[in-house]
Amino acid sequence: MQLSPSIYFYPFSSGLENNCNTIVLTGPETTIIDPGHKHLWPSLRAKMLDDGLNPADLKLALFTHCHPDHMEAGQILEEEYGVIQAMSSVEKEFYDGPGQGFFQWMGLDAPTGYIGRLVDEGPLNLGDKTVDLYLTPGHSPGGICLHWPEEGLLVTGDVIFAHSFGRVDFPGGGLAELTKSVQKLKALPKVETLLPGHGPAIMGAKAIQDNFKYVLDIMASF
Repeated sequence: MQLSPSIYFYPFSSGLENNCNTIVLTGPETTIIDPGHKHLWPSLRAKMLDDGLNPADLKLALFTHCHPDHMEAGQILEEEYGVIQAMSSVEKEFYDGPGQGFFQWMGLDAPTGYIGRLVDEGPLNLGDKTVDLYLTPGHSPGGICLHWPEEGLLVTGDVIFAHSFGRVDFPGGGLAELTKSVQKLKALPKVETLLPGHGPAIMGAKAIQDNFKYVLDIMASF
């Protein structure tokens, strides 16, 4: 699904097609955000081809966090297309330790690919565009969100969804940290499109702010 000349959104539709939302930002350094599970990559690949996107043009696979349902297909992208896999330096430290347990818990083998780029909070250069990267712990210690003010875009991973938020009972999670992360995102200007890691996109500044308020009210009730 093309949202703008440079933004493609592939939302979860069924467990046979994909398992998390995937975003593709096109350009000289075409970036795929959260490609999902390995065994579901063929379906995502087919949808990209239908939209005129060539997976061979992908340069970077950026993971909002290291849970298998968001990053496992990165190994295929590296092996087949030479895509560089990336996550935050904080998340990489977690991934190398307790994060490996998620793969065992889900009955999966840990990926053998290489995390070739580490990113940190601040401006993130993606070829012809620069987006603002924010560390947003709470669901995972080094989770990230991306803000592209020029396009009014906010990519939130599993920090916040429509009327919900990411689990905080996984290793490295915590409600206090996630609440601060949501508050940080709520304060960002120029957000017209919010693309979460699961569930529908939220369109329009008012709907997005209303959703932030709704979710923060839920968080405060715990």
